[in-house]
Amino acid sequence: MTAKNYSKSRYARFVALPSIGQEKMDKIRATRATIVGTGGLGSVTTMQLTALGVRFLRIIDNDVVERTNLQRQMLFREEDIGKPKVEVAKKFLEKLNPDVKIEGVQAEIKQKNASLVTDSVDLVIDALDKFTPRFIINRECLKKKIPYLFGAVSGEIGNAMTVIPEKGACIECVFGHVEDKKLPSTSQTGIHPAVINVIGSIQITEATKIMIGKKPQLINKLQFCDLTNLHFEVITIKPREDCFCAKNRD
Repeated sequence: MTAKNYSKSRYARFVALPSIGQEKMDKIRATRATIVGTGGLGSVTTMQLTALGVRFLRIIDNDVVERTNLQRQMLFREEDIGKPKVEVAKKFLEKLNPDVKIEGVQAEIKQKNASLVTDSVDLVIDALDKFTPRFIINRECLKKKIPYLFGAVSGEIGNAMTVIPEKGACIECVFGHVEDKKLPSTSQTGIHPAVINVIGSIQITEATKIMIGKKPQLINKLQFCDLTNLHFEVITIKPREDCFCAKNRD
């Protein structure tokens, strides 16, 4: 059933926004997306994107549900402990919005399977907690000319950035080739559930702009937030001329 049939019910309050309307809602309903990671950020972004009513959503994760996840990962319950995250998330999201076709892929993203992320989709949302797969996804999206929405959280701090191939900076322009082994894990830093919701919501806001054909706000910009003092800042990013993304820029 098309979004038009639902415009007065399920999607009515969203369609009523001056920035949306029925024509742009139809564009959202036609969108195919991938979200990599179904943990903290993944819980927020998968639920919001599914509720928005995209046509197709692929979710990718290789983890199982652990008790420590339950404090912030809203897709999961006590009875899900030990089960594959994508399996549980798929069932949850299908109930959340039956309009959306959900595909669950249990996999760890590596160079050899990077095409899993970009195959037949219009945009990719990063909900990971490690940089090694992020760099793989960043380059794969640049090669395939698919928008990539970066998000990262640690403690009470979060960052978001939108990478549009050929239009400016990518995450390597910002972070270079940072090594995961040199970064603290969430078991060391802790994680505040509120910062996950802030960054995830920013990612979905940027994704919505892409879906409806509006220019995202975070091209060549990094949104920084620190909830310890409610500090929000947008940092301008200068595209590096020695970066992988440089050869494909306009």
